[in-house]
Amino acid sequence: MKSFVLILWLLTGDGRQQPILTQYLDDEAACAATAKVLADRHAARGQRVRYLCHEVVPEVGDVDEMGNPIAAHPSAQ
Repeated sequence: MKSFVLILWLLTGDGRQQPILTQYLDDEAACAATAKVLADRHAARGQRVRYLCHEVVPEVGDVDEMGNPIAAHPSAQ
């Protein structure tokens, strides 16, 4: 399971923020490195972005590799 999510927002001239990317990564260092590359790429185009590397908290019970709950099979009840 991926343990960090990178969320990237484009900052518009009128003060709004538009989400442009959500990517799951294995660790905080990989998340920060990816964020820097993407921020630099957008800055080279004259765009401003902000990002957040957030730790993914696993759900209690069965979850898939992205952390989403897996519904119990009807025959298991």
